[in-house]
Amino acid sequence: MSKQEYIWDPVIRIFHWSVAVAFLMNFIVLEEGETAHRWVGYYVLFCLLMRFIWGFCGPKNARFKDFFPTFSGIKHHLKLIRKMKFEKSDGHNALGGLMIFFLLFGLLLTSLSGWMMGLDLFWGEKWVKEVHEFMSGTVMTLVVLHVVVVVTVSSIGPSNLIKQMITGYKSNRS
Repeated sequence: MSKQEYIWDPVIRIFHWSVAVAFLMNFIVLEEGETAHRWVGYYVLFCLLMRFIWGFCGPKNARFKDFFPTFSGIKHHLKLIRKMKFEKSDGHNALGGLMIFFLLFGLLLTSLSGWMMGLDLFWGEKWVKEVHEFMSGTVMTLVVLHVVVVVTVSSIGPSNLIKQMITGYKSNRS
């Protein structure tokens, strides 16, 4: 039996799944402005802080520099997609990296604007609430796109990305 290659550490996997559940809880289940909604938002903000730190000191696939999307990398990946080809990757490809940065930034703006709504300085400011609502809707759109792409690649591509994010181990098809 060959040794499986570990690509996603527990910090990344716990961050991924717990933030996914927290965001969906706040977006779909919990009432905005309620105590539970605020605490779940604070949890997401705390997770983002931990992820930011881990992005500089964590293992290879967790580090931002290892999946920072370059223009040439994005262009290359788009060419592959147009040809319906999939590149085997031990982490994020350029488009996956771009999605991660968009999601992290969107979650950060959503969380910070939600926190700001509770501060005296911004209490009742319409623009803060509008930013919060716009960003939460934008993040939800990104989440749907992310899920569609991951399910598609897991179904017809070279790797089962869902299994990889659950187990942490590389999951390539032979």
